[in-house]
Amino acid sequence: MTSDTWNVSSSVDMIQTNIVGVISTVAAFLPVLKAQRNATIMATSSALAFLPRADFATCCASKSFLHSWLTSLRHQLRKLPIEVLELSPPYVRTELTGLSQAADPRAMPLASYICEVMSMLENGQHPRGELLERDQARRWAERVGTFDSIFAP
Repeated sequence: MTSDTWNVSSSVDMIQTNIVGVISTVAAFLPVLKAQRNATIMATSSALAFLPRADFATCCASKSFLHSWLTSLRHQLRKLPIEVLELSPPYVRTELTGLSQAADPRAMPLASYICEVMSMLENGQHPRGELLERDQARRWAERVGTFDSIFAP
């Protein structure tokens, strides 16, 4: 995206989906979830919340919002039997950014990713409520001092 190609309406749509949609869905289901013995809220974020791509500014910012919001929600609900999980997919073979991503050999096959996530869920492998096994480099880039070298390219 450059300043001459930026479309504010697509950014607003993305914010509606990624932020307002998640908050609205959680708000609608929370009364039902509170009545359960055990419940889980899971929303899709991204490691790009921690190390954004300049060409996906709104998407990355919305995922950053979700990370912060889910962290706070997890704390707010800590005394209830409601687990709050944040799913952060790696680069997966989907059509999210177009047909080239779906065919990109660098992207993880979708079926493999689904199996990996299901295994993590079954085994309780989600420290801090995050399912982010494949993109730890982005998650901790600022902390370990690699942010500039990863962001720059």
